[in-house]
Amino acid sequence: MLTAWTALPMLDRLFDDVMSGVARPSFGGVGPRLTYSPAIDVRANADEIVLVCDVPGLKREDLQVTLEAGTLTIKGQRRYDGGDKDQVWLSRSYGAFEKSFALPDHIEAENVSADLADGVLTVRVPKKPQAKPRRIEIGAGAGHKQLGERKE
Repeated sequence: MLTAWTALPMLDRLFDDVMSGVARPSFGGVGPRLTYSPAIDVRANADEIVLVCDVPGLKREDLQVTLEAGTLTIKGQRRYDGGDKDQVWLSRSYGAFEKSFALPDHIEAENVSADLADGVLTVRVPKKPQAKPRRIEIGAGAGHKQLGERKE
């Protein structure tokens, strides 16, 4: 009986391996993925900028938050706890990550705070009071000339 060979499953697997991070073979299984990129939401309102980062399983000592020259950087690492001789099939990613965010000039750098609770890192960046939006009243314009009008 002849069986038709098709490259599609092999190409599909190759595409998955390339697109989902680096994986190393380990005794017939797949070892830990060597790239980890946590999801980070960034929200802003009139008072502050808030970054919310999902880092389940990471401890405070696994994370670092820095602010330098207007750039906020979040670094961390998720370590693989298994042994080299383990046969593993994993879907979680491991490794170091680093994400940087350019912040506006109108923040209170000395009051930036970071908290880790329930696997979520929350970084709060307060805005300076003058950066908060305010409503400007529009006057009636009596006695003021428009652009292009000549004084006589």
